[in-house]
Amino acid sequence: MRSTPIQELENIMGLEPMEDRRDTKLLTQAAKFKRLPTHPIKDRLCQPTKGRLKRGSFIHQTRVLERRHQDILDQQPKDIPQYLENPSWSDEGRPQIRRSIPGVGKKNCQSCAELKSLTIEHIHNSYPQRQWTHVYTDGSADQAVRSSGAGIYIKYPGGREEEHISLATGLYSTNFKAEAVALQTGAAHIEHSPLSSNNVVFFSDAKSVLQALDTARDKELNDLSSALTSLCRAHTVVLQWVPSHCNILGNEAADTLAKEGTTKDQNDRSTTFKEAKTIIKAKQHKKWLQQQPHYNKNDAFHLLTRSEQVLIFRLWTGHNRMNHHLFTKFRIGQSDQCPCQTGSMTTEHLLQTCPLHDGLRSQIWAEATTVQGKLYGSLDDLQRTATFARRAGVSI
Repeated sequence: MRSTPIQELENIMGLEPMEDRRDTKLLTQAAKFKRLPTHPIKDRLCQPTKGRLKRGSFIHQTRVLERRHQDILDQQPKDIPQYLENPSWSDEGRPQIRRSIPGVGKKNCQSCAELKSLTIEHIHNSYPQRQWTHVYTDGSADQAVRSSGAGIYIKYPGGREEEHISLATGLYSTNFKAEAVALQTGAAHIEHSPLSSNNVVFFSDAKSVLQALDTARDKELNDLSSALTSLCRAHTVVLQWVPSHCNILGNEAADTLAKEGTTKDQNDRSTTFKEAKTIIKAKQHKKWLQQQPHYNKNDAFHLLTRSEQVLIFRLWTGHNRMNHHLFTKFRIGQSDQCPCQTGSMTTEHLLQTCPLHDGLRSQIWAEATTVQGKLYGSLDDLQRTATFARRAGVSI
């Protein structure tokens, strides 16, 4: 219907408006052109524009948007190679990649203590410390897109020798890049370490990086795959996923080192197209969230039943079957007055002042509650409001 509150629908579903999504596409496409060495648009993006006429071209709109995001202009674009090979290892020189642990299920389905117990038991049985070099790696980035760091904690066979490595991985960087650099640095370090055994296991909680390596899906990981291939020539190498933040000593140590790396001098400002795309999307979404203080995908509204959500949404927007909306929008009925004839039949009138429902209102809310609390409060507040609307017998 023409009267449908599109903006409210987008807000509650977490969908950015078309204008914002268009801006994201513009910035992403410009980032791609800047990384294509032979594309003619690359030179035009780097040259000043002629501002004599009001124009709405791709170049002009991109310039306007980039001025709002100075960090985009500050990045050093890495060219997109014309050809990228798949990871260079063969079956003989490929590490084993294990993306699961027996007994460990989906996230949030098990307690921290249970995850820790199952993981430590698997490590003890599959990679005994007296025979294996344990390398824990982790990456971290501020808000997942800026000032990243990598951490590597190495425990050599016997448990007597260990190393701690912390490094910055870029001013404009994603968690994915930081995790990959941590693995790559750990592999290069172990290859030249006289303390390492022939059996090396890398523990990482970055399942996305392990999956990309395992399926050869991400061709930007060639540096990492090359480092692992080189290590595999003289070592048996396993990449083992472990759950994050469940108090596993080595993983927590690597996490601390990675966070330490984020505080170091970030001299690298280069970004690949994939990283630039991730950063642009994150920044645009953050801007939208700041404009929608009530949106939270885990808030009370999304814990209601569907029928309760429908009721609350209609009360939020005023797009409902009450007299005020029907009369003012469609000229249905004689007036917008409530049947009590004391005021316009709106959400606030129904919830707060309508004398026809004073008794029910006092039963549902023992204490005085604002209309803001009834519509945007806790799960219990919203459920009370939905119950009131149903029991009042008003068509909403």
